[in-house]
This record gives sequence, C-alpha cells and structure tokens, in this order.
Amino acid sequence: MCLNIFGYPKIYCSLSHLFIRFVCIAFQMRSSLLVFLLFFLSLNAQAGDFEIYLFVYSSTKTHSGAGHISIAFGDDSSHLMYYTKYRRADGGGFKVMDIQYTTAFNYDRDVLKHQMQNPMLVLKLKAQKPSISKLEKLSDYWNIKKGWSLFTNNCTDAIKKLLRVTKINSGYAFLISTPNELVEDLVYHSRAQFDEHSLQVVYGDLEKYLKEEPNAVPRVLFRRKKQ
Repeated sequence: MCLNIFGYPKIYCSLSHLFIRFVCIAFQMRSSLLVFLLFFLSLNAQAGDFEIYLFVYSSTKTHSGAGHISIAFGDDSSHLMYYTKYRRADGGGFKVMDIQYTTAFNYDRDVLKHQMQNPMLVLKLKAQKPSISKLEKLSDYWNIKKGWSLFTNNCTDAIKKLLRVTKINSGYAFLISTPNELVEDLVYHSRAQFDEHSLQVVYGDLEKYLKEEPNAVPRVLFRRKKQ
C-alpha cells in the first residue's frame, strides 16, 4: 500500500482533498447566493420604501370653503421634498427641500402663516419609487410654475397629477377637485391599500373627517353642507 509522508494511504488523502474542495466550492456558492439574496431584498426594500404624505386642511378654515392640501415625498420622513400651493395673491406655490415630517406638518401655519391650524388629517402612501427628477419636475410645473386656477389647477388638481406618476389611483373627481373629494376617492377606490397598510392615516380621524367634512364642490358653488 502506498503511504504519504504522514503515514496515511494516498487514496484517503485524495478523498480528503476532494472533500475539502467540495466544501470550499459549496461555501463560495452559498456566499454568492447570500449576497444575491441580500441585493435582491435591498432592491425590493428601496422600491417599496418611497413615502408620500398628504396634509389635509379643514374646509371650514379656508375662505373658499374648499379646504387645502399639500404634499411631501421622499425615501423616509426625515428627508422629504415639500410642496404647498396657494393663489398668486398669497405667494403662489412653495417648495421646501430636505424637510422633516414634523416641519412639513407645521409649515403652512408656522412659516407661511396661511393656516390658522395644523392639518386635520395626514395620509401616508407607499409606492414604487418613481423617477425623482421626473416627479420633481412635474411638481415644479404644477405646484409652482403653473398658475393657480380653481377649475383646472388648484392644490388638489396639482397633487392628483403627481399621484398618477406614482401609479396611485387618485379616483375620478374632476373640475373643482377638492381635498375632500380626493380623500374620498382614495378611500373608496384604494380600500385594499388601506387593508395592506400601504395607505395609512398617520394623523387625525379618517372616519370623522369623511362624516363631517362638507362636500366641497357644492359648498364652493352654493355654500351647501354635507347631508
């Protein structure tokens, strides 16, 4: 029998060598698979982590009776891009970069002084991450550059155009689209998203808002309240 320098049969050494090589290859494959899985999960996490916040103001606190709504979006609540739109006489549209959620929540009241109170409702929407440059370009156009118009480009109209880019169903309200209509459309046309927690209420009482908030279109035109 042929022995190696350690006194073991060479066939055993060859088998041991093959076993070690097999273990090394298996470990490398496992490591590669683990890296791939982590990369895949990271991509999915990034795709689903894009956050949109809608800040809804009561219609009873605005002169028109239509209410107000503003929007913030970003990867997380600490780094948001905030847009709020008013008439040119009130300063037009405002854009704030790299703002935190709390600052955005208080911005229209504390900084702009356009609202007497904070939003009565805040909705958080999660979406597949769109092209940030495209979303910002549209936001700049509809929220700032495009003049305010009650019938075609009020604050809600501008936000609905942005939501379409993120593939969120913003409903069917047209003409004088108001915050109240948008919230109702989101609830009634996106109920599954509420159940899956991709659409959440982070501040306020949604059921109370839907029950008590006036139908803004007839309120604007005829000063009628919700029946």
